Amino acid sequence: MAGHDSDTQLIQQKLAKLGLDLEPEEFVASLDAPVRRRVVALQELQTKHDELEAQFRKERAELEAKYEKLYAPLYVERSEIVQGTKEVPPPEGEPAADSKGIPEFWLTVLLKCEVTMDMIKDKDMDVLKYLRDIQAEALVVDGVSHGFKLRFFFNSNPYFPNEVLEKTYHMLPEDDGVLERAEGTKIEWSPGKDVTVKIMKKKPKKGGKADAKPQVKTERVDSFFNFFDPPQVPDGEEEIDEDTMEELQAIIEADYEVGATVREKLIPEAVSWYTGEAMDEEGMFLPGDDDDEDDDDIDGDEGEEEDEEEGAPGVPGEGQAAGAAQPPECKQQ
Repeated sequence: MAGHDSDTQLIQQKLAKLGLDLEPEEFVASLDAPVRRRVVALQELQTKHDELEAQFRKERAELEAKYEKLYAPLYVERSEIVQGTKEVPPPEGEPAADSKGIPEFWLTVLLKCEVTMDMIKDKDMDVLKYLRDIQAEALVVDGVSHGFKLRFFFNSNPYFPNEVLEKTYHMLPEDDGVLERAEGTKIEWSPGKDVTVKIMKKKPKKGGKADAKPQVKTERVDSFFNFFDPPQVPDGEEEIDEDTMEELQAIIEADYEVGATVREKLIPEAVSWYTGEAMDEEGMFLPGDDDDEDDDDIDGDEGEEEDEEEGAPGVPGEGQAAGAAQPPECKQQ
């Protein structure tokens, strides 16, 4: 213990010498004159670097916006082929195909990337069969990036009337890569079709009124479509304990990771994900191999509550998206 106390004292003495209790201006003023002149010169170099960094960010944002426009016609043609509004003529001598488009193209893409596949539950897949396109748009104002927007386009379906579901990530323009907030479209679920909730009916107690109706409660469950109801960054006045803040931070980072992966990996390389070429060398991942135990622990309270499942079959299990500020490569396990 004596050695530990000695080390602590040495560190505290060193920190005091470094002037950590001083304001930056006070610290510089406290330096010996020759050292202070050199530090001031370094500050001038740093200012020039920061000006170049600001110019770099501006030109990068403008370059991304330029190439976003150049990519757009390719994405439009890809979407037309996927939806079947544009046909690829067969080789000479072969009959024309009876079917059109590529069924479940985007559902297949999402299922082949681990980051998005982990979010998709059984009930989600019946909804995602109607997904016809995903697009991204950079939010650039005066040459400065303010984030990006994702658009998920759906064909007419029995689950919701929304034709487009959006997810927008607003970034702080003065801080490269710092998320300010995320916003998502409110999904107008058709009656009994909301796959983000589970409806529980509790039977009336024995001996109660004969005409008593069962109690109904709604419980939120894991679903891909929770992506459009993102976690909110608390304002500065809200008091949150450290554990809760760490948990919230992990959730926010995981949410951003999904959005960045869709924008930077899945949209540009959708065809390669559909065919499997973009998958990691570890090989094909078969959905369900590691999810068996997730589906085993969803039951009513000792038989008193029954699930009233609406819409697609299957009960959502638990799923997690890996939490990381930067989007990793989508890989299979």
